[in-house]
Amino acid sequence: MNKSSIHFKNIKNTSQSHNLRLRDFDYVRKNLTPLNKSYGELLPHKDIIAELKNLIKEKTGRSAQKRTKILIEGVFLFKKEHTNQELFKVAKEFGRKFKINILELHIHRDEGHYHKETGVWTPNFHAHIVSENVDRKTGKTVKWNREDLSLIQDFFAEELKMQRGEKSGKKHLNSLEYKIKKEYENLKKVMTKSENTELLLLQSQMFGDYINEELNFQAKVKYLEYSKNHPSRKKFDEKMAELRRREKENRIKKRNNRGLKKL
Repeated sequence: MNKSSIHFKNIKNTSQSHNLRLRDFDYVRKNLTPLNKSYGELLPHKDIIAELKNLIKEKTGRSAQKRTKILIEGVFLFKKEHTNQELFKVAKEFGRKFKINILELHIHRDEGHYHKETGVWTPNFHAHIVSENVDRKTGKTVKWNREDLSLIQDFFAEELKMQRGEKSGKKHLNSLEYKIKKEYENLKKVMTKSENTELLLLQSQMFGDYINEELNFQAKVKYLEYSKNHPSRKKFDEKMAELRRREKENRIKKRNNRGLKKL
């Protein structure tokens, strides 16, 4: 039995070109693309985001932060038997029930993959919901907690009459989050062995350069506050004090040696 699933993320710059098939994709069968269906006014996302940023400024008196999720996109699975009208009704009811303004619905029946050995095509039936993530009355962004997200999963399973995906405490990782997780795992491996000193130094250099060049003042202050209370902070400060003491002794030693040569 097919399991339902829906995950939300911030809109991408390439979302519309993907959803409207304005580019070619190796996982898409072009002969099936006519089976796709899109609903909504399909206005340029940059124009909608600009409008909502102005609304946020007007309502709250503050500019939207760079990381503010203004438009979000949810992808949910469905079965071959579902009609476009049924999926449209589900998306509309989702917006009504969870008080969110749905802008677009894109139903995709042309994605999937061929089995490497048998050559059999396995379709990936899914739809994209694009919605505003800003309350137009208050100018504040909509924030769902874990309970809300669980209720949303329940909603799509019930409405689509599909088995609900298993509940899990694990956070769904997108490709970027997965890469970050692997990078952190690699760093932990480097830190556990003394022979990896060179790798650790390179990692420290990259991290230091990133802090200096990319992080704003507020983020740097936040990191300093975090590191101040870290369990390793005391040992780090002791080692740094020892390093400074040795460097000072070496400078004095070099200066004295230069003085002796002049005699």
